[in-house]
Amino acid sequence: MGDLDYRPFPEERGDEFSAFMRYAFSPEEGPSDPEEDDDDREHLADYRGLFDGDEPVAVCGHHDFSLRIRGRDRDVAGLSAVASPPEHRRNGHIERLLRESLTEYRDDGVRFSVLWPFEHPFYRRYGWATVSRYRRVKAPPEQLAFATSERGDETGRFRRLDEDDHGAAADLLAATAERHDFTMARTEAWWRERSLRGWQTDPYVYGFERGGDLRALLSYTFEERDDGDGRAMVVSDAAVADPADWDRVFRFCRDHDSQVERVRLRLPADVSLLDRVDDPRAVTEEVRAGPMFRLVDVPDALTALAPDPDLNAAFTLAVDDPLVDWHDRPIRVTVADGEVAAERVEDADGDGSAVADVTAGVGALSQLYAGYRGVDDLRAHADLDLASDAPDGLAADLTALFPPRRTFLREGF
Repeated sequence: MGDLDYRPFPEERGDEFSAFMRYAFSPEEGPSDPEEDDDDREHLADYRGLFDGDEPVAVCGHHDFSLRIRGRDRDVAGLSAVASPPEHRRNGHIERLLRESLTEYRDDGVRFSVLWPFEHPFYRRYGWATVSRYRRVKAPPEQLAFATSERGDETGRFRRLDEDDHGAAADLLAATAERHDFTMARTEAWWRERSLRGWQTDPYVYGFERGGDLRALLSYTFEERDDGDGRAMVVSDAAVADPADWDRVFRFCRDHDSQVERVRLRLPADVSLLDRVDDPRAVTEEVRAGPMFRLVDVPDALTALAPDPDLNAAFTLAVDDPLVDWHDRPIRVTVADGEVAAERVEDADGDGSAVADVTAGVGALSQLYAGYRGVDDLRAHADLDLASDAPDGLAADLTALFPPRRTFLREGF
């Protein structure tokens, strides 16, 4: 095997990329046949490959979108479709592909990377960490009767949404972003190709409209299962402008009781039905780990923070990063006047071995940055440590610099 080259995957070889994806994620469907595959969707990812000459040994997809992080919409790189054919596995190619991807993101000035893992431990070893949870709910539709209105003065209506509703949906999601970080600012292309279309079955997408404003939306399909649940209405996404509007969603699902035996919903982790249904034992709720997130370049990400202007702090940070070498040197962090300065430093010997006030794995630091986990939790249960001679009050300063945030990334990619 010669020297490996990381580069864009040629567009004219898209069938080959699709074959990789099918083998990696849907092998039970058998080999891909370009003559039979009829996929006219606009692929929103840019594909990359690690090549040995002309032969790809590993591939991935890069998405470019904006997520609300710490109250601001920020450019994020979504990593997806990471795969390697079986004859090239166990050779370190995926690790090289991930490192090259982060290097590309850094060169492009993108501070954050997010992905949906096929296996959390695999990506954790490379510095990504869980940053969002979601609640999976399964309920007979009659258990949603608590949301049925008995008032006669209801205004508004549900209607089927289409491509022309992108602007209204964008306004609704912007309102959602005020409550949950990691809400995506969906582009028209994303709305058209990912919200209104599915991988195998296009979903029904309905919205509740009142006074000309979209107040709620949900995306769902119907599924017949052999596990005793019968036919189910599967709500893969739902969003509301105001928490009070969740009852609109639940009422809409309740009204499908003549068609389904079960309703399955994917909801934010802080939305629960158990205290409202008639029989909590008839309802199953599971909180599950969602996507993973990591900082691409720590000093650059730190300078994007907008702390409280009254916060003043100074400390040295050492980052343990198993994948890239640009975090090898400690970082001097200064917080003053509502801004953060961060620069790489060396000790007097120039070998980067100076003792740091804070030592953190890049995954733990990423969770802290996102507001998903707090300082005390990470110090007790993860790789975030404060030196014994760290400045007094540093733990409190870190908590003030990284206050907790609610997170919920709903989009798959």
